[in-house]
Amino acid sequence: MENRIQKGFTILELMIAVALLAIFLALALPSFRAAIQNNRLAAQSNDLITALQMARSEAIKRSAPVSLCASSDQATCSGSWADGWIVYVDAEVGGSSDTDVGELLRAWPPLDGNSSFEAGGSLPEFLRYLPGGSMDADGMGAAFPVTFQLRTPDCTRDSARDIELERTGRAGASRVACS
Repeated sequence: MENRIQKGFTILELMIAVALLAIFLALALPSFRAAIQNNRLAAQSNDLITALQMARSEAIKRSAPVSLCASSDQATCSGSWADGWIVYVDAEVGGSSDTDVGELLRAWPPLDGNSSFEAGGSLPEFLRYLPGGSMDADGMGAAFPVTFQLRTPDCTRDSARDIELERTGRAGASRVACS
């Protein structure tokens, strides 16, 4: 008579393993969600800073005003900043409160994950860089620094972002506490 050894799990062992896995997932899921939220807001703030830096460098390179504005259709200045934005060569001159979309340089899609820009003051309709790389404060009618507050409804800890734009044209982002 041969002695056969059975290999595998019993139903009781399998149920205990599944229960332990469910407990570990329940503990890990909130921190994983916070990590996803933090990465999403970081990527979105980096997109806006990239657009600002691109507009500034193009204004210097082309020796012409380059602007960026909110755009819901990624072709004209319309909608809110959360709908997306475009960078374009501005056919208007510095000091003008109008903007004229000339050559479209790049478009960014809407924010995802229910994120939104809140105003740290009021957000201008457009941002214009002059050929020297500074902001056209007279044409935009904005008080500097301009602060874009990037928020999400289920924000936790210090995952929110503030993007601050100086009159000199430099932009930077910082993590701030959710409010």
